[in-house]
Parts: sequence; structure tokens; C-alpha cells
Amino acid sequence: MKKYIIYTLLSVGLLASCKKGVDPAPGERPEERTEAKLKEYNDALTGSTNGWVAYLYPDGGSGFSFYMKFSTNNRVTMLADISEQSTQDVHESSYRLKSVLAPSLLFDTYNYMHILADPAPEVNGGVAGWGLYSDFEFSFDKVSGDTITLRGNLLDSKLILIKATAAQAESYNNKGLNTLVNDILGYTAENQYLFVNLGDATQVQATINASNKIFTLNWLKDNVISTSSSAFAFTLTGIVLKEPVEYEGKQITELTWDAANKQLYTTVGGEKVIVQVSPTPILPLHLLIGVSYSNIIVPYASSYPGWSADFVSRRAAAAATMLAGPYGLRLDRMQFQFDVLSSRLTITADIYQGGNKFLADFPYTYSKTADGIYKFTAGNLSGNASLIRDNMAPLTTQRLSVDTFTLDYFFDSASGQVLGQFKSVEHPEFTFSGTLN
Repeated sequence: MKKYIIYTLLSVGLLASCKKGVDPAPGERPEERTEAKLKEYNDALTGSTNGWVAYLYPDGGSGFSFYMKFSTNNRVTMLADISEQSTQDVHESSYRLKSVLAPSLLFDTYNYMHILADPAPEVNGGVAGWGLYSDFEFSFDKVSGDTITLRGNLLDSKLILIKATAAQAESYNNKGLNTLVNDILGYTAENQYLFVNLGDATQVQATINASNKIFTLNWLKDNVISTSSSAFAFTLTGIVLKEPVEYEGKQITELTWDAANKQLYTTVGGEKVIVQVSPTPILPLHLLIGVSYSNIIVPYASSYPGWSADFVSRRAAAAATMLAGPYGLRLDRMQFQFDVLSSRLTITADIYQGGNKFLADFPYTYSKTADGIYKFTAGNLSGNASLIRDNMAPLTTQRLSVDTFTLDYFFDSASGQVLGQFKSVEHPEFTFSGTLN
């Protein structure tokens, strides 16, 4: 009986508390506050008379710049540093603000931003189904002065909007971005081997990978290779890094293009540092593979810059026998992955049976001389690799498993890209190359 009375009194107390309790959100209701916040953000976006300079850093790497202008009728115009076309042809699409767990900016019809997320690899060289792991729907993260920071709702891409000045708006509208990008691409095409001196005599190799939008510093000290890299995006004056790159406490955050002198420079500790040009590589590729670069990716193609006639014919023979085999397989790209700690090379061949993708791993150990001559020793095959052992023989057992090789840079003048190239010592007519990653 006593317990019943206590429970009854507690119930009465709870009911009284509900009636007299304090409203956790006095005044505007949550949905009203959300609407007010969305209006505040929209007013900020449309209120920038000169538009916005934007930097997008996808979760998959790289960096991209945009010039955007938002109108009050939910339309946005933009330029971007994605391609020759996007730097000069203004694209218009729609946008809207909506609460998606948090107040969000949605680019809801196809524009330059969607190219980065396009799931078809042929659109922008991205990963099938994912593109460049980029977003086109963003949650507002922070507003600070003239800067708005947003985060991708799906893949956590970072988007930064900075109010543009009148001078910047005029430059973008007069194809200033297109001019700057072409100037720098032309410069890096003519000058593949760059370096900086940052406070001492060490020549620090500087690499501007325009294809992957990555800027890298490499240096050799006390027989140890060190590296520091960051994604970058083009600006109207040069390139800006997502994060600083650092050499012994000296940081680089951006590079500026000096059009008059046709050179790049940066400012470190208040001092101007000019990017210098070397006629030869500062550091050989065999010191950087497995440190700055983990992979050399040989694409799916019938020919490619740096491929010799012998490699082309051997690859074609391997592909033909594989396709004619009992499984009807198509040989696609090949990834050469180096593990310097264990002196291992794994060649992963992408093979397709119809629309289904499979992987075949060919394991090797290797030794390397001080001059960078590699000797690869094949390991035991299993799984898919064992099924295509004989098909791959023109490339593997007849070349990679028996010859010695050098690794070197190969410059593709058509794209301005520096590739990694294998070259047989015993059969110098056998060479092949791929992108450095």
C-alpha cells in the first residue's frame, strides 16, 4: 500500500512538472529558427555584389577553384579550373538552400561541380561509381567575416567561399583564370625539374602535378628522403595550397606567378623565394618511388606516351590470348605498387569478364643497386593471377622476371605530365610508363 502511494505521488509530480515546465526553446520554434538561418545564409550568398571565389577540396584529393555568383531567383553562374572550357565559359545552373540534418547549400542541377562527382570515369578520369569523391551538397560549417566554410554532406569535401573583390570579378569575367592556368601549364611543360632553396644549400625538389593537382617538396639529407605535399587549386595569381608544405620549419602556402619574368615565387618568413629551374631531375625517381610515389599506374590503352613498340605488341598479345581464353577476360589497367620497407612490388591487373571487374595480383620481391637498377623476382601466384599466368607471360615471365630495369621520369609533352617509366637494361627497346601516384 505504501509503495502504491509513493508511485501515485511521483506520477502526480511528473504531470505537474510537464504542465509547469520551462519551454526548452522559447520564442521561435526549431523549424522557424532553421528557416531564419537558411534565409540568413541565402542573403549572404546573394548579397555579395562581386560574387565569390571558391575552393573545393574533394575527399579523394586534388583541389579546384571556382568563381560563383548567386542570384535571388535560385540561379548560380560559375567558372572553374577543371578544364580549358570551364576556365572561360560561364555555366549557369540552379541551387537551393534546404535543411538536410543541417542547413545546406544544394547545387541541384548539373554544373561544373558535378563533373568532379560524375561516376563515369571517362568524364573526368575519376573512379567508376564515385568520380573524384567530391560533393555537390554541402552543410554550412562556419561563417567568419567574408568567408563561409562548408562540408560535403556525403563525402565530407571541404568548400570555402570568400567574397570576391570588384577587381577579381572583372578579372574572372575577362578570362583571367584561363590566362593564368595556361601560363602555369606552359611553364611547367617547359620546365619539368623545379627546386627551391629554403634557408640552406639543399636543393628542395618542387613538383607541380597539374593532373592530380598536388604540389610536393622532396629533399635528400643524410641519405634520407623526406617529402611534404598538399592539394592545390589555381587562383588568379598562381596556386593556393589546401595545407602548408614544410621544409625544416619553413612553410609554403601558395605560389605566385610573375608574368613579366615568367617565373613562380613564394614568400617564406617575409622573404621572396624564387622557384628555380634545373636542366636535370633534382632527385632520381628510384629514390622517390615508394616514398613520394607509391604506384605507377599503366592505363588501359593500345598505346601511350613512353610505351615502346615492343611493349605495345607484348601487351596486345597478352590481351588477345586472355580474351580468347576460356573465361573471355579483358585486360585493363595495371598498377605497379612498391613497398620499399619490404622490397616488394605487387602488380595488380584489372581484368573484366563482361561488366564484372576482378583483380589479379602478381607478387615480386626486388633488389636495387645504388645506381637504381632493379632486379625483380617473381613470387608464387594464386587466385585470379594463376588463371592468367600464361596469358601474361609476354610481359611477366619473358621480361619482368628475367631482365633488370631502371626507373626514370618520362615527360609527356602533349599533356605536360611527368610519368614514371620502366626501361629494360638487357632489352632497351622494351619500355613502358604510367602515371605516378
